[in-house]
Amino acid sequence: MFVPLWLCYLVTGTVMAVLVLAWALGTHQFEDQDRARYLPLADLSPAELAAPPPDPARVRPVRLAFALALLLGLGTVAASAAVILRTVG
Repeated sequence: MFVPLWLCYLVTGTVMAVLVLAWALGTHQFEDQDRARYLPLADLSPAELAAPPPDPARVRPVRLAFALALLLGLGTVAASAAVILRTVG
């Protein structure tokens, strides 16, 4: 009895995410990356701005975390699809 409710929740969330992404692409939210790159630095002092950039070795774990989150999300979608197909069939 609770499976249709969760499926509705899953579909609603997915549709909302796709709509937000479509809106962002349609309104060119990702176009001006040069300006967005410096927004976090707006409140920094000149001494803080002169600091060396972060070590690339420290950036790699963040990319790995994003990749693992993506894989986890895809696994969740696959598991949900398996439940839907089993329930329908």
